[in-house]
Amino acid sequence: MLKLPESVETDGVGTPYRPRLWVAIWLGIVVLIGILDALHRYLNDVADRVPVRFGAKLIEEMTGSLSFGVLLPLLIAALRRIRRLPGRWRRCACHVLLLVVLSVLHTSLMWGSRLALFQLFGFGHYDYGVMSWRYLMEFPSDVFYYLLVAGVLWLIDRYREAQRRELRAVQLESALSEARLDALRLQLNPHFLFNTLNAVSAIMYEQPRVADEMLSRIGDLLRATLRATEQEHSLAEEWRLLGLYLDIQRARFGDELAVSIESAPMLDAARVPFLLLQPIVENAIEHAGGTALRRVDIKAVRNGERLELYVRDSARGQMLQEATHRGHGIGLSNSGARLEHLYGDAAGFHLERSEKEGACVFVWLPYNEGQSA
Repeated sequence: MLKLPESVETDGVGTPYRPRLWVAIWLGIVVLIGILDALHRYLNDVADRVPVRFGAKLIEEMTGSLSFGVLLPLLIAALRRIRRLPGRWRRCACHVLLLVVLSVLHTSLMWGSRLALFQLFGFGHYDYGVMSWRYLMEFPSDVFYYLLVAGVLWLIDRYREAQRRELRAVQLESALSEARLDALRLQLNPHFLFNTLNAVSAIMYEQPRVADEMLSRIGDLLRATLRATEQEHSLAEEWRLLGLYLDIQRARFGDELAVSIESAPMLDAARVPFLLLQPIVENAIEHAGGTALRRVDIKAVRNGERLELYVRDSARGQMLQEATHRGHGIGLSNSGARLEHLYGDAAGFHLERSEKEGACVFVWLPYNEGQSA
């Protein structure tokens, strides 16, 4: 079963929930609207040569802006709820009812707050006129702001929904890629175990001590692989696991096997796919059997932003595809598939064959010392 990465706390539409940020934005907008409207009315009266006090205009416009701002969270919640209702006419009726209730509440809040603030700041009694007409007078402007909020909210929610779908698609793609990599690893481990046990069975009657030593090394290597939980690990750990595998092969071939490893200590922290080298080295050992000495040279170098790995065997003129035992082609195809899934076009491997120098597998991948994802 695929498990998608856990997401951060959201507001219900996939967007990170940051209440303080939204409160600050809300407060800034309503205060700015109130100040600008008050300044507009004040300058208009100054231009008309009408005596006016800026404080009174500021109280009127700030109460109008802030009272609508107080109702805004309730309006947003109601609009989202209406959007989920079945039936177009039912939704239209709810919009009309909500608009009427919003306008009445908005006008009532303005009236009550202005009465209190005018007295508080010494501007005397506030006369708002005939309230029945005031409710009708404020209604058209409330219709405009209602439609503006509904339209902007619809656009924001559509944008967030698109972001949520895109994030979900990326998470699903990542989970599927991880599942494919896990499947490749599960394929690799039985392949290795099958080949190694085959080698043990071939010598267990003739060389029981050697077979016992090989089984001991197999146990060590399998314990290390079962404890692994990541697709990548350090090159130093790759060398350690490869050493366990080479101990098995040395017990099998004795003096007929010679392996050299060349790598600078500064490369030990580089990240490489788990058990990348083991199937490649296994191929090299098996295909080096055409000579008296099975020689395998392994080298790791850094070339700019790339880590390059070389595995060369002593086979003379032999094709790497000519396997010495069944299932031998799984290792290289598995390694290539894992490199493609992990790094895409930034990694790969290439096989070179030479009549004089044998076969060489050249692997390259991005150089990275960070932790795996």
